[in-house]
This record gives sequence, C-alpha cells and structure tokens, in this order.
Amino acid sequence: MTSYNKILSSMIIAFALTGCGGGGGGGSSSEPSTPSTPSTPSTPSTPSTPTTNVDEEFAKWLTDVSNNVIIPSYQRLETSAIALESLAQSFCQLGSPSNSDLSEVQSAWQSMNAYWQAAQWVRVGPVLEESRNFKMQLWPDTNDAVNRGLSNLLATSETITADIVATQNVGAQGIPALEQLLYAQSNNSLLSASDKDKRCEALVAISANVANISGDIYDGWRADSGNFVAEVTSGTGVFTSQKDAVEELVTNWLEHVERVKDEKMLEPLAISAPGIPSIAEFTLSDESIPSIKVNLDTFLSIYTAGSGHGFDDILTGHFDQSAIANSMTEKLNAAITSAATLSGNYADALNNEASRTNISEVVQAVREIRDVISTEFVQTTDINIGFNSNDGD
Repeated sequence: MTSYNKILSSMIIAFALTGCGGGGGGGSSSEPSTPSTPSTPSTPSTPSTPTTNVDEEFAKWLTDVSNNVIIPSYQRLETSAIALESLAQSFCQLGSPSNSDLSEVQSAWQSMNAYWQAAQWVRVGPVLEESRNFKMQLWPDTNDAVNRGLSNLLATSETITADIVATQNVGAQGIPALEQLLYAQSNNSLLSASDKDKRCEALVAISANVANISGDIYDGWRADSGNFVAEVTSGTGVFTSQKDAVEELVTNWLEHVERVKDEKMLEPLAISAPGIPSIAEFTLSDESIPSIKVNLDTFLSIYTAGSGHGFDDILTGHFDQSAIANSMTEKLNAAITSAATLSGNYADALNNEASRTNISEVVQAVREIRDVISTEFVQTTDINIGFNSNDGD
C-alpha cells in the first residue's frame, strides 16, 4: 500500500502541475501573453477659425483701397491738371503755335483724363460736394449742355478766368469742354479760329478750374486736410459702420461696371452698324477706347485694393472661398485681355463687323464681372448693395 500511495501521490502531483501550466511538459497550449495597456486617446484638434472677424477684414480693405487706389488717383489727377493748365498757358502765349504745340497740350489732356477715368467710379465724399463730379465731366450730355455752356462762355465780353468758369453751367467747366476746345476742327480750331484768343482764354481758365476742383477733391480725402479717409476707414461720419462704407464703395464699383458696359459700349454699339458713335464718351478726341481700358484696369485694382488686402484675400483667407476669389480674378483679367483687342477710331470700330464682335466680347466679359459681384460675391460677404443690376442685358 505504501508503494501504491507513493505512485498515486506522484500521479496527483503531476496532474496538478500539468493543470496549472507548470513543469516543462510539451502541452499544446502556449502561455497567454499579458494584455497591453490601452493607449490614451489623442485629443481631437480644434477646428481652425479665422484669426480676425469680418469687420477687421473690411477695415483692412477700406484702408488699402483708400490709400492704394482712391487717394493716389486723385493726387495724380490734380498733378496732371496743374500740368495741363501750365501747358495751356504756354501754348496760348505763343504767337503762332504749331500742330505739334497743340498736340503737346492734347497729350496733357489725355493724361489728365486717364487719371480721372481711374477715379470716375467713386461716388462718395468730396467728389459729390458742390456737384464736383458733374463739373469735372457732364456725360452723358443729353441736352447738349457742354456745347451750349462753352458757346455762352466764348460769347462773354469779359476776360474769361477760372472764377468766371466756376459760375457757369457745369457743362462748360470740365473735361468735355476742354475736349471741344482742343479737338475742334477748321474754323473753330485753336490754331486758326477767328476767335482763337478767346478760345485760349477759355482753355486756360477751364484748365485752371479743373485743377482747382481736382485739388479740392484730393484735399478732401487727405488725412492732413479734409480727412474723409478717416470716415471711410472707420465707418463714421456719413457712414453708419465699416460695413456700410464697404457697401457704399462696392455699390459704386458695381454701378460703374454697369455704366461702362451700357453707356460706354452697348448703347453706342446699338443693334447694328454703324452704331451710334455720337453718344460715345469722347467723340472728338477718340479717347473712348483708352478710357474703357483704364476703367477695366481700375476694376481689378478695386478688387485687390491695389495689391493690398483685397477682396481676393478676404474671400480666400476669411471665408475660405478660393473658388469665388479665383473666379473674380479670372473674369476681371479676362475683360482686360478682351479690351486689349480694341484699338483705333471708335466710330470706325462701331461700323466694322469684326470690331463690333470684339466690342460685344468685351461687353460679355464685363457682364460676367457684374454677375459674379451681384451674386456669389455679395452673398458670401453678406454685403447689401444699393443697386439693382439689369440681369440678362
């Protein structure tokens, strides 16, 4: 029994060891691994948010469009108007001026007009005071006010001065009246008219008046003078907020887009050749096409705030709408490229089928600018425009 008990005890111990996984036996089950400690879940990243609010974005655009686009345009306008006045005085002091002498004054007028075209879209602030916008350029002139005003001025027995011009009908005070004097033909030419001395008086006086008006507008904007720029950038004074200032300027922009499309192109184009060249912006100097090109360049400058903090930056950086930003840029550049095909005499272009097609293409390009501004652009920025565009035209 003793031997039996020993054998039984040995078997019990062996089974016990096997059941406990002990011993070095060749059992089929491997030793279970120790469970790994779960990793700590990563903290979800916080969604990115704009670093500025929309009012701050608008304030940057207002500052840059004022300092990079509007004020420099008015400064250049004043400088060029003063230069024109000086050249007009020199021309009129010549005993027998030549065609080249007259061409020099005409070139100065063209430069001055180009700077006006760059500022023509602005319809807020000093340019509206005392009807300065109409004094600078009354157009369209549906009542022949420029011709009548200039005729009355030339008929006066008084020596024509800038002060006298400033009291006349607005049609006799600005850029269109100067065009009539500088580009008149035959009997009314500054070179050969029987009243050329009187015409020279008017040329110098109107040039001085334009320089005075330009200076008043520029001074009104300057920070060290009228400081209208402070009202614009802070949304105070005539504005209820910075957003209100943006809405006013965007409305000005859109209105001018429509004006360039309709009054400068569609209406003269009419429905068929020869069009209506007599209602073009500049019928004597043939500056209609160059003026349109300046307008389109300016539309891009407004959008980019003169390569400053533009709406392209706001749409992309703040609203995360790069598609709309790129679409605007593409359409603005497309209009500029399309207008580059226009050249020569506007009346001839209106009477030529190939040129009419080119003009129609520019019209369509400008229409597409209008469409983006008045839909995706204003919807994204939540800008309320005080203007109803004529959809579909």
